[in-house]
Amino acid sequence: MTVSSPLQGASLATSFSRETEHGLTISPRHRKRVVLTGASGGIGILIARRLLALDYQVIALCRSAPAIENDAFIHLPCDLGSPDALSEASALIGENSEPVFAVIHCAGTIAPSPVAQSDEAAIADQIALNLSAPILLTRLMLPLMQTVDGPQKSRIVFVNSMAAVMPLAGSAVYAAAKAGLRSFALSLAQEVRSRGILVSTVFPGAVQTDMLTREMQQGGSMLNYVSTPLDPDLVARAVTDQLTRHREERFLPAIDGIFGRLCMLAPCLLRLCLPLLGLLGRRGYRKAIKR
Repeated sequence: MTVSSPLQGASLATSFSRETEHGLTISPRHRKRVVLTGASGGIGILIARRLLALDYQVIALCRSAPAIENDAFIHLPCDLGSPDALSEASALIGENSEPVFAVIHCAGTIAPSPVAQSDEAAIADQIALNLSAPILLTRLMLPLMQTVDGPQKSRIVFVNSMAAVMPLAGSAVYAAAKAGLRSFALSLAQEVRSRGILVSTVFPGAVQTDMLTREMQQGGSMLNYVSTPLDPDLVARAVTDQLTRHREERFLPAIDGIFGRLCMLAPCLLRLCLPLLGLLGRRGYRKAIKR
């Protein structure tokens, strides 16, 4: 999903009423409410479907309507790159007294380019969608979230990227935004823990989605193909698992524990291994495009 211009010809409230036909109503079975961004993307729509299968009510904040028909699914048209649109969407969600159980930030975008050749609009879009929007939406959602102790604690889940801990040449802006998002999540976790809200982040490596295809067509790093890109459903499952089995940071492929800590040494290791990894990536990419 990329940052888009605000919806034309109708207010968010009008568009929302048209989409839902009944407005923001409490689910008849009082399902827990989950606010999800990026639901029209490859990973996001899989997360939405998993949440619905688990009997959550899903409020999707994205510009395009996902191909989902379910009485527990509500699409709220929203330009995530617009602070005003985020405020309006949050106000609509807050009109209902039912608390928000979880917020899942899945929207993201990348425009690979050397910094010297980067377009100003592309830089702004990447920072807006990958960093600013999650921060602003989190601030707006916190007053709406339930604060229950025990296993029913509220959750905030960020879908980040391995680029947050393994920056790559050609993706400096994207990596910077994702690294900033990681620091935000870790700091936020300390702030809201006493309120009964848990914060977690999932860090996927390359994922076989349309976004990865577009990235490679725009000159993305061959390191994406050092190993086979992840199945997006695997990532979606790891994200939804955070609603019941909290882990502050989850890396995919699995490099948790001591291996997760080694990610902090990634920049140094990467410089040493870059030539070999580049060869492996090119070989993997050639195999992928032949399929």
